[in-house]
Amino acid sequence: MNHDQYSNSLSALKKQVSILGLACAALSVSVLVSVGTLASRHDRIVVVPPGLSGPVAVDWGRADAEYLKTFGIFYATLLGTITPRNAEYVADRLTSMTAPSVYPHIRKSILSVAKDPSFAGSGSTTNFVSNQVVFEPQTGKVFVSGDNRVYSGFGHPKIAQVVYEMDIRIVEGRPVVHSVTNYPGTEPRTTEWKAAHPSWNKSEASN
Repeated sequence: MNHDQYSNSLSALKKQVSILGLACAALSVSVLVSVGTLASRHDRIVVVPPGLSGPVAVDWGRADAEYLKTFGIFYATLLGTITPRNAEYVADRLTSMTAPSVYPHIRKSILSVAKDPSFAGSGSTTNFVSNQVVFEPQTGKVFVSGDNRVYSGFGHPKIAQVVYEMDIRIVEGRPVVHSVTNYPGTEPRTTEWKAAHPSWNKSEASN
């Protein structure tokens, strides 16, 4: 047996194993870096939903105005369309769309309307039909104006104009309502509107 040849082959094999080990270690580091990059990257998605004339875009923490306006109409319509039989279903649907800090109040409000004897006993239903939506870039708020129609089972519905004002934010790629209020009328109370009506808050407090 050629001892020198065996020693050289063994030495070469050890070097190859060492090189292979280093290559595997480098590949492992590269894979970990790639996985970390993919996990932290949140792509921007552009879609064209039915009923819209152009595309809308949403990513991990923000969305364009058209997306927020479309969601605002959906949320206001769901919130404003209540019957004694569907109230709990509507309240449950709003769970994932509403911030935990405000959801209990909204759920309680929906269920209290449905359990009101004058509402439930008469077989009444409410239906919100939007006719205008405004997005305010500086605050991120969405204002949905429309008609609140109350059907009591006979005659014509009672129609009242109302505005839903919502603070909608994108959280982990999905829209979440962080505040919602409604008030009578057709004028959204934007920042510009409030500046032009400095006494509006005082009149609200006195009512």
